[in-house]
Amino acid sequence: MDETGFEAAMDAVRRAHREQAFRIGVQVLSGAATAADAGPAFAGLADACIRSLAAAALRETERIGGAFPGEVAVVTLGKAGSREMTAGSDLDLMTLYAPSEPAAQSSVKGWAAETFYTRFTQRLMSALSAPTAEGGLYEVDLRLRPSGTQGPVAVSLAAFEGYYAGEAETWEFLALTRARVAWSSSPAFGRRAAAAIETALRRPRDAARTAKDVKAMRALMEKERAAKGFWDMKLSRGGLVDVEFAAQYLQIVHAGEGGPLRPHTGEALAALRDAGLAPDCAIDLDEAWVLQQDLSQVLKVALPEAEDPSREPEPLRALLAKAGHANSFEALTDALKIRRTAARKAYDKVLRVVE
Repeated sequence: MDETGFEAAMDAVRRAHREQAFRIGVQVLSGAATAADAGPAFAGLADACIRSLAAAALRETERIGGAFPGEVAVVTLGKAGSREMTAGSDLDLMTLYAPSEPAAQSSVKGWAAETFYTRFTQRLMSALSAPTAEGGLYEVDLRLRPSGTQGPVAVSLAAFEGYYAGEAETWEFLALTRARVAWSSSPAFGRRAAAAIETALRRPRDAARTAKDVKAMRALMEKERAAKGFWDMKLSRGGLVDVEFAAQYLQIVHAGEGGPLRPHTGEALAALRDAGLAPDCAIDLDEAWVLQQDLSQVLKVALPEAEDPSREPEPLRALLAKAGHANSFEALTDALKIRRTAARKAYDKVLRVVE
């Protein structure tokens, strides 16, 4: 594929994305799609874009540097990994690779594995994020990879395994619960990458120390990233972050004993309850999560970031009330307060916090 072909692939993906994202958004605003429908739909669309552009980026890297004897996978994290995306969600990504042998080189440029897969990752990032004549696509974030911005852009599978065996911090394990292989150069390597992620998550952990770390992280977030008002579904007390942290904590402290691992927050809470690994109050986490996910889908489609829907026209407030299964906007506001209060109490109980 020549450069023109690579750019044509970028344009084609953007056209398809724009059409499909619009369709999903219309379903959200019409009330035909809840978060249970829209989150996976937006994530499925992102997966399709990643699959198409990763294959194109690999061909383009091989065109320039020559074929390389190795394998690579693209891992999604965050809301893309958990299939909880909304309109405008960014992509948290990580690329994992493995050469067929340590001294392998590309056939034309003689690039080593790190150079070849760094070039691949850079091209994929550009393909997913750079604006073209057909517009933009996604914001791409690689900061959840091992060592964050201090680490290499592309991560060898061996380095990934070593990092999570001895260097990763608690927050990185929380983030890894939502990791999912979205594309790989072969099905076998995709399974290998997925197995490495699961192995990392199933290492035994000290529950008390992990709880202390999670509480410290949440306290720091509340100090440095305060909620942007009542309608901030993510950062409010009892909001999505509290629910996610509780679900992720329960997963990583029980995974070493065979507990369930699910990237999707709602599925994780259900699996933990079924396994008897979550307190009774976990139902409050789930109810708050469902309500705020449903509202987030509407808000992300309908309004710019951080806008207050209470100041918007009645039709939008009525739409939000419908999405939240409330008789009125005022009743929705009251229900949201109640659900958040209960979710925060449940979060505290899960993390063994005494107020």
